[in-house]
Formats: sequence, C-alpha cells, structure tokens
Amino acid sequence: MRSAPRPSRDGAAAVPTVRSWPVLGSAVPLARDPLGFVSSLRTRGDVVAIRVGPQRMYVINDRALIRQVLVDQAYSFDKGRQFDKLRPWWGNGLANSTGEFHLRQRRLMQPAFHRQQIASYLPDMCEAAEQYVGSWPSGRAIALDEELYVLTLSMVLRNLFSTSAEDRSLARVQAALSVILKGLLWRCLDTTDRLEKLPLPVNRRFTAALTDMHAVVDDIIARHTADRADLLTMLQQARDPDTGEAMSRQQVHDEVCTILITGSETTRSTLSWICYELSRRPDIQHRVQAEVDDVLAGEPLRAEHVERLPYTRSVITETLRAYPVVWLLTRRALTDVQLGSYRIPEGAVICYAPYALQHDPELYPDPEHFDPDRFRADAAPSPAGCPAGRRPRDAFIAFGAGIHSCIGEPLAWAQTVTILATLARHWTLAPAPRTKVRPAARMLLLPDRLPLVLHPRRAPAPGAT
Repeated sequence: MRSAPRPSRDGAAAVPTVRSWPVLGSAVPLARDPLGFVSSLRTRGDVVAIRVGPQRMYVINDRALIRQVLVDQAYSFDKGRQFDKLRPWWGNGLANSTGEFHLRQRRLMQPAFHRQQIASYLPDMCEAAEQYVGSWPSGRAIALDEELYVLTLSMVLRNLFSTSAEDRSLARVQAALSVILKGLLWRCLDTTDRLEKLPLPVNRRFTAALTDMHAVVDDIIARHTADRADLLTMLQQARDPDTGEAMSRQQVHDEVCTILITGSETTRSTLSWICYELSRRPDIQHRVQAEVDDVLAGEPLRAEHVERLPYTRSVITETLRAYPVVWLLTRRALTDVQLGSYRIPEGAVICYAPYALQHDPELYPDPEHFDPDRFRADAAPSPAGCPAGRRPRDAFIAFGAGIHSCIGEPLAWAQTVTILATLARHWTLAPAPRTKVRPAARMLLLPDRLPLVLHPRRAPAPGAT
C-alpha cells in the first residue's frame, strides 16, 4: 500500500525520494532490473523522485495523474529528455515533434492512417505475410524474432513505400536499426551527455548505422514516383489546409525514418511476445487457430476478416498490456504544474512507465498471468472498478493518450492481425528445448531471444467451418 503524502511547507505534498547510490543515483538498479525497479516504485507513492546521475526525475505512478500529464494538462509538458536525445539521430518526425508543429504534422499525416486507407494497404500486407510465413522451415528451432523483424520491415518498405522486399534497402535498414536501437537507451540515461562523445567502437558503429539509415531513406525517396498509391505518396502530396504548404523534403525524410522504426520494430516486438506466449500456452494457441480457421476457411486473410477475429484481437491486446512496446517514457514540465496534491517545478523531468501501470494488480488481477479473456465483453471488472470488456480508459496506455497518442495505431493493428492470422493458419509454435526467454528492456521491450520450433498444420479446405 502507498503511504499518504506529507505536506511540504507551501502546503503541497512532499514528494518521497528513493534512496540511491552516491553519484550514480538509481542508475544501478535501473540498469540491473529496469522492469522490476519501475514496478517497485508503484508502492512508494503516486509520485516519487529518483536520481539518475545528477538528474532528479519525478516518476508518476498513479493512472489519474498520468492522464493529467498526457491529456488534461498536455500543453504544460513537452516530450522531454528522451525525445531531445532522439531528435538529432531520428529527426523531427511526428514521434519527436512538439507544440504547434506537431499538431500541424498530425493533421497532414492523419489521412494516411484512416481506416479506408489502411484497408487499401491490406492486400499487399497479406501477400507479404503469406510469402514470408509460408517459407519458414519446419521442425527445427529458428530465431522467430529475427524472422518477424524481416517480415515487418519488408511490409513497411515494400507495401507502404512500394519498395521491393528483395531490394538492398531491406538488409541495410535491418542492420542499421538493430545498432541504433541498442544504443539509444543508454544515451538517454546518460545525463552527463559525455559517454556518447568518447571515441569508442560502440559510438563509431552507432554513427555509421545512422549514416547508412539516412542514406537508405534518401535513396527510397529519390527513387519513388508519385504515381504509386502508397504512404510516401500521401506524405508528399499532403497540404496544410490553412496555408496550402507541403512538407519540406527534409520533413518527409524525417517522417519516413519515423515510420520505418515504429512500423517495423514496434510490431515485431508485439508479435514476438505473442508467439512466445502462444508457444507456452497451447490452450490459447488452439483457440486462435480455431477462430482463424473458422473465419478464413482456409483462405488468406482479407480486409473484411480483420474485425471478425475477436479472440485474436484479445490476444494482441493482452500482449500489449503485458509487454508494452515502449516500457518507459518521459515528459518535461514547461511551467510549474500541480499534479494532484504534488507541485512539479518548471523544467522537471517526468517519467511514467506503461509497464508498471499495466502490471498494477489493483487494475489487472494476477498481472503476471497472461489472460486474453480479461478483455472479453463479459469479463468481470477489476478490484479498482475498471470497466469490463473494454480497455480501461486510464489503465491501458500501450498506444499513449491525448495529443501524442500513436497515429499509427490502426496500421499496427492491421499488420499484427494480418501476420498473426497468417501464422496461425500455417503453423503450430512450440518452445525450443532448453531455452529460457527473458525480457530485454532497452529502448523497446523485446525478448532477449526467441528460438521457437514451427510445426506445419493443415488448414481447413475453402468453405469448411
């Protein structure tokens, strides 16, 4: 149970401070067990202060206060240090931008993510899924997380930018993003900004990977023609309704970089955890297969099937709850802010952990148990009174909330349902012998490895039920 906050001299509640190591602060437990550490802070108070190196940070644990930060008082915060550190490497795409510029970009890009537009991408998505999933080897362990990465990245390159899956771009982006994402987290946590400037091999590899990724993006844009009905065309043709202005070439570049990363790595993360859970829970896997068999009747997935797979979608939702792709996020106070009984000073760094929130037993009973049925329409409410049968408004933030919620959520759902349904149609997953899978909480939450054995299954004949 959380202790009641004590008032400070000015009447605001005093923020409890977590005791930490000299000089390093909480950097050591955060590095050793990041998920366990952020989850443990929930018991310390609705808001607690930690120190990472010389930087004091306020960790928000209460769902109502997190909503204040993301929705009710969103304009009192910018995205903070985490995104400041990303911007020089990732550009000023929608995921990094703030303020009026962010709202302008969101308006320009929104049509590309409307439901009707996503439906137009589905045939190519299904074709890519059938091509890749059907080619995987059977009866022996394969690194499924790596195979899923190639598939999701291929979808982005070929299906959204009309770039061939066999194009040299695929291998170059795959290699570059792997290096970039491994290096981003510790750069965000290095509050001295010194380690990244040292002439170390890891820094040289990071710089080389960034250079190569940006070169690939420039090449994609240069070879692209406007007669293609894809996402890049929509970005290039988008016009501000007030000024009639188009995005600059650099801004299109930055948005393409953002989509490459968020459209491949995030979906790969979710699908990897889904496959992990299916492999260790045959009961859940069989229910997904039965639903897919019933709805698809032995044929590849089509756009009209996506909304007719409720249990499959519940599996995805439960995965996003248990393994949120971005497990920790930051904000920065632009002015003094009152959050409940706490006063947060201007310039303060704010952190909140979707992982900790979505593992709170008061919101999700037995949170470590993987249970897609908790999202059924007739599911019982949690002890905290969260409504049954739908995502609790403040307790599920896998896609964010408010003005900075993920614009690509419809695309992520389409990709994930397409790949999962195709996989369930072709294969039964089993764990590789003598292998333990652990979470790797870097910039994104991924399995440290995912060797699984695929056994072929016979899909029902077309028209069968």
